[in-house]
Amino acid sequence: MKKTWVRKKQTVLLCGTCQECGRQLLSNEGGWIITYTRKYFCHDGKDGSCFDNYCERKLKETNYANGRKEKIPLHKEG
Repeated sequence: MKKTWVRKKQTVLLCGTCQECGRQLLSNEGGWIITYTRKYFCHDGKDGSCFDNYCERKLKETNYANGRKEKIPLHKEG
């Protein structure tokens, strides 16, 4: 009987779930972000980067809580 090399199956671990869209983030995939508060985010979510969407939403919430109710542009246009 001839012995052959058997490839071990790659172990895939669940590292977390995205705080914005709920997608599972796996160890064999790239493109996710972890914040210092241990929150996980997709780099490429359904509507762009989930981390960028989270940052923009938190900025708007902070500005609204501070009494600034006018719309603040997040990016310079033109």
